[in-house]
Amino acid sequence: MSSVMLWLYRIATWWLPESRAFGFKAMMLRLVGAKVGQNVRIYSSVMFTGVGAIEIGDDVHIGASTLFVTARPATIAIGSHVDIGPGAVITSGTHEIDPQGLHIAGNGLAQSVSIGDGCWIGARAVVLPGVKLPKSTLVAAGAVVAKSVSESHCLVAGVPAIVKKRYA
Repeated sequence: MSSVMLWLYRIATWWLPESRAFGFKAMMLRLVGAKVGQNVRIYSSVMFTGVGAIEIGDDVHIGASTLFVTARPATIAIGSHVDIGPGAVITSGTHEIDPQGLHIAGNGLAQSVSIGDGCWIGARAVVLPGVKLPKSTLVAAGAVVAKSVSESHCLVAGVPAIVKKRYA
């Protein structure tokens, strides 16, 4: 996706009511290059920035003020039946650490993010670059997921997030 196209998406959707016109928002996101499934509910204050790819499955709910930061060539892939709470941050861009450089944030890196089917990302949770969440993972509100989770049907919480509970 290009930053110009995302800017056009923001212009076309900023005036819409927060929890209405979901079909129009999904259509506009498709027009700017994202892959968006059916019955996707994106609140008007959701922000997409960067130039990486976005893929969103079917029956996905993305809450108010969620931020997606994309970096090329990485992809942020969201499975089907996923719920993302308000204020979450999902990013595929980071930097190498360069302790000898003028800035410790060295060269940029792009690492894909994968959120499996049936996941629930709590309010104000952060999912960092390179993370893979298997199906039916519950990320607690405010958690910072810095590493991939290896098993499905579990709750991860904390900073950094760790598995706290396993379900069936």
